[in-house]
Amino acid sequence: MTIALLHKHYSEEHLAEVMEQMKELGAPTVRAIWSDLYGLWLAVEGCHRIRAAVELGEEVEIEDISEEETIEVQEDGEMVTRRVEELLEELNDNAPYTEIIDF
Repeated sequence: MTIALLHKHYSEEHLAEVMEQMKELGAPTVRAIWSDLYGLWLAVEGCHRIRAAVELGEEVEIEDISEEETIEVQEDGEMVTRRVEELLEELNDNAPYTEIIDF
């Protein structure tokens, strides 16, 4: 499975915290949209969880939201409603500039 992260930046401190939680809770589930353009998943959340999974040798579970019309996502610390179609366009545009992870 291949997944493009939402963004490249992350906090080493927060990553360490997420890794400790994951040791107890197991592999995470993250929401993602399938990209026919790139043939991979585009994460809409969970950059730290995905990185932690890689470090711990876990594989994330994907909650496929490709068929949803709208979803609630966190942007700049606030929950907002986004149209999945528009989000897919933005994520496709951003995918070449973010980190892509293979499991």
